[in-house]
Amino acid sequence: MAFPFRGVSLLAGLALAAFAASASARDYVVVSSTDPALARGQAFDAGARIPLPAGGSVVLMHATGDLVRLKGAAGGVVLPRRTASQGDADRLAILKVIVAPPGRQAAGGMALRKTRSGVCPESDQLKTLDAIVQVYEAGCPTAASEALEAWFTAHPPTDADPG
Repeated sequence: MAFPFRGVSLLAGLALAAFAASASARDYVVVSSTDPALARGQAFDAGARIPLPAGGSVVLMHATGDLVRLKGAAGGVVLPRRTASQGDADRLAILKVIVAPPGRQAAGGMALRKTRSGVCPESDQLKTLDAIVQVYEAGCPTAASEALEAWFTAHPPTDADPG
């Protein structure tokens, strides 16, 4: 009789852990902003209201890799609600570190000093976000950063629907 109760307890614990993990995930990362209060690399949840004044704009990367541009309003703007897979959220966590200014990259992360293979690829050879993340994880942050900037240029943001 005790076994079914433990199974239910285990399932309830797993559900609670999954909810906590999803609640801590971030859906958007600031790529650029006209407002200095919205720092490059800053992360936000979908549906969050951000303080972007009228006349300002911000470009955000969603966990899926899509770039979106929002224009400011008097009361700030609400980020679009979109869902992303756990894999997208994990990739965005690494891209957030790459996007962040150099002084913020070391905070909360391990500095990469040595590559796993000893050779970093040329940044122009990295065409996908997954490849950029893999190169960063392999110990080539400069190549990853350069490739991500090129990726931003090649994939201009779409304007978010203000409604």
